[in-house]
Amino acid sequence: MVERMGVVVCLAVAAALGTGCGINKSRLATEQLVVSDAVDKAVATIDFSALSGKKIYFDTQYLDGVNMGPNGNVKYVISSLRQQMMAYDLRLQEKAETADYVIEGRVGVLANDGYEVTYGIPGNAAAASATVLLATPVPVPAPGMPELSLGRRNHQAGTAKVGLFAYDRVTREPVWQAGVKRGASDMRDTWFLGLGPYHYRTPPKNAMWSSRRTAARSANQGEDPLGAYSSAITFERAMQPSAVTPTETAQPAVLPTGANSTPMKSMP
Repeated sequence: MVERMGVVVCLAVAAALGTGCGINKSRLATEQLVVSDAVDKAVATIDFSALSGKKIYFDTQYLDGVNMGPNGNVKYVISSLRQQMMAYDLRLQEKAETADYVIEGRVGVLANDGYEVTYGIPGNAAAASATVLLATPVPVPAPGMPELSLGRRNHQAGTAKVGLFAYDRVTREPVWQAGVKRGASDMRDTWFLGLGPYHYRTPPKNAMWSSRRTAARSANQGEDPLGAYSSAITFERAMQPSAVTPTETAQPAVLPTGANSTPMKSMP
């Protein structure tokens, strides 16, 4: 009688754990999100002020056609770099012949890593992969064994690594380099008793600033390059060209300065 009651209790617990368990295995959107966020963070720290106002040709021969994996959207990197160049008033040219300087770019890393931990009894697929690590693999029952877990945690981490440099189109002399910029982003999903996912992302360093303090510092975009890169900006120099006389030089908009940037001499 006691044994029979024990079996009933075990079945009841298993049924309770299995009730309402629905975990979405597809994380393609999350994987793309952390990789694109890493690109944004890397590009936002690039300071193009040394080339402001110059005619630039962006040579993408080392970016076009590069295969960086299923989540390696290289075109997103190219467009992000072009946006940052435009924000610094670089006059992008369609042909190299009309430019004074050439900028070359490269991508070293554009991918994500995923880690998953299950607290409880994993399903057939997870159990089979776990037994491979044993000296003597344990056979897994053929029928599909349902997952009985108290909770689950999934961690997606994206990384981007980009590099840029510029040289004189005619003399081929080096004039500027951005150095190698890295960006990282991560997201953690948690399920508990079949409920979730509960999303958690690592907040940026300035996430604890108050809104008033952030607004007060918005005039100095250099203190928050990522915010300047991600925010909406209307470039008045292009919207009101008549405000500049022929003898004056159009002034660039407020430019986000990279946290680790080094002042550069302006080009002749």
